[in-house]
Amino acid sequence: MMHPGFPRRIPNVQSPMTEKPTYPNFDNLMTQTDSEMQRLGWTKAQGREHLEKYYGVRSRLLLSEEELDNFLLFLQLTDTPTPNE
Repeated sequence: MMHPGFPRRIPNVQSPMTEKPTYPNFDNLMTQTDSEMQRLGWTKAQGREHLEKYYGVRSRLLLSEEELDNFLLFLQLTDTPTPNE
């Protein structure tokens, strides 16, 4: 589920498969989301709560590359120190 009213980046992968494929930018996206979460002062629990609410998963490792990129974009556009509920 994408965040409503929010820009969508052009996907570069197909829908997620049963086994997690290796995405070329996945590690970079993980590093960037770590940095953005730290900038916002989010705890791991707050990040997990956000992922559960918007993506239905408890870990970024379970997101597709497109979903992880969308999560990163959300974080980059967020100025508040805690997730919006």
